[in-house]
Amino acid sequence: MTAQEHVLDAVLRAQGVLADYIEPGPRDSAQTLSRLYAIFADDKLTKAVNVLNLEAVGAAMAEAETAIRSPISPLYNRTSR
Repeated sequence: MTAQEHVLDAVLRAQGVLADYIEPGPRDSAQTLSRLYAIFADDKLTKAVNVLNLEAVGAAMAEAETAIRSPISPLYNRTSR
């Protein structure tokens, strides 16, 4: 499973937990929090989020490097008319 798939799976499972919680009837907030914690306190999920963050940082750095190296419009010369 890819990092993106791990994160998506966790979000979908958490949505299911929250959907159960808002159903009519008695609610057990402690149990709901325990179920959410079990989803999000997963080492594989933490690793997947870290991988996605590193990919995003790498992409941002590459974009910034490209922007620095790209030609910039010539500076306006105030002495020429």
